[in-house]
Amino acid sequence: MEIIRRAPMFGVLISLVCSLAVYDRLGLWAFVMGVPLFFTGIIFCTYKNDLPSQWEFFAYSLIIALLCSMRIYHVVSQPALKPYLLQDVTGTIEAVRTWGKRNYVAVIGTEHDGKFVTRLHFMTLMEGTRIKFTSPVTPLKPSHSKGGNEFSELRYWKARGVKGWVKLSHYEELPEKFSINLMRYKLSRLLSIYMPELTGRYLKAAWLGERVDLLNDSHKKWGTVHLLAVSGFHVAIVIFCAGFFFGWKNILLLSIILWSYIFMTGAAPSAMRAGLMIQTGLFARVLGRPVNTLNSVSFAGVLLLVYSPFYFWDIGWRLSMLAVITIASFGGKNKFMWLLISPAVFITTYPQISYTFTSVPLVGVVLNLFAPLYFSVAFMIASGGAFMRLLNLPLSKYMMLSCEGIFIMWEYIANFFLKLIPYVFTWSNVLAWLSAGMLIVIMCNYFRLSLVRTFILVSAGSLLAFVLFM
Repeated sequence: MEIIRRAPMFGVLISLVCSLAVYDRLGLWAFVMGVPLFFTGIIFCTYKNDLPSQWEFFAYSLIIALLCSMRIYHVVSQPALKPYLLQDVTGTIEAVRTWGKRNYVAVIGTEHDGKFVTRLHFMTLMEGTRIKFTSPVTPLKPSHSKGGNEFSELRYWKARGVKGWVKLSHYEELPEKFSINLMRYKLSRLLSIYMPELTGRYLKAAWLGERVDLLNDSHKKWGTVHLLAVSGFHVAIVIFCAGFFFGWKNILLLSIILWSYIFMTGAAPSAMRAGLMIQTGLFARVLGRPVNTLNSVSFAGVLLLVYSPFYFWDIGWRLSMLAVITIASFGGKNKFMWLLISPAVFITTYPQISYTFTSVPLVGVVLNLFAPLYFSVAFMIASGGAFMRLLNLPLSKYMMLSCEGIFIMWEYIANFFLKLIPYVFTWSNVLAWLSAGMLIVIMCNYFRLSLVRTFILVSAGSLLAFVLFM
């Protein structure tokens, strides 16, 4: 049982993911039965006679998988919310974002009743604003398509902790009160006022998790939109800088900085996954234990699913898990291995990206060979310059102009490669199956499975992919 020896939580994660994948097609009973069946099948495909105490580890891991499945079953089987009335409730605007082409929505966090979302025809409310309101609560709408392929506002908002819709016909604004949401809003305003245009947009994405449509559209065209989403890339930069300045032995301070940054950026699923991974590594450092990247990312993925099973249907969670699992599987000592990571991530994330965004630009394979390094340096320089500018230190204006030049230079580089490689891949069932098969091959190679076992797992995975993609 090679998975038990090298990454036991990976078996738990895969069993939960596969069971949730067939849940849409076959119903909740398939999820309940699928978890132990998938887990047992995956584990026995990696069975080896020479591993000591493997049956005990198998039993413990199966119990963990079953306990996780019970929690997920409890959440997803909850009856639909019935309309009720909220009266004289105090809440804080936690986020304001576009909804459709012309409208906005605001997420309202209340003290005792949970989170709600409301439609705004104009951006009349700002993040951090405190309000008192009375409103009926209406349920979120589920997807009615077979297999859940249609957008489901129920799953989208449930993954963000929202219970239902409210209508703010009448509300009363309350005096300001310190909150992380108010800090986010004021910092966003400062970046808009004092930073050059491009630098301000990039820093809003990196510091606050805000993405401007124009910037987002450009990076989609280049295949580098993941650089704008707060994920392991940004979290790793923050923790690296914190460790450099404060020392790697100060685990408590590093943990505080880590989670403060994650919640400041809105605690997106990809950022939470990265935070849990890094926190696991910090704890392992304290205990003097080696860190297994694949096991750490699997552990983080399982925790997030247990916390909110609706993360499974969140595009950010899926792409983050696919990309990091692929990267973690390239743990070889060959110094040229990094050249394979970008094409591998392109292949394994292709089905999800092409299905959701209709196309995947091929130029991203080339740009992502050096884009992470480029933006690592750019974000660190821009962040340092922004702190100097906000403190009104001498020469800070000139430094910000230099930062602006770095981001403008990236646009020239990216557009140059886009002209050389203007091709895109659109959705294809055959390519999606091949991509799923390639991911399984990469994982089998990581666990050093034989060709026969690899063939069995690829065949079974292709069948599951057929259920998913059709």
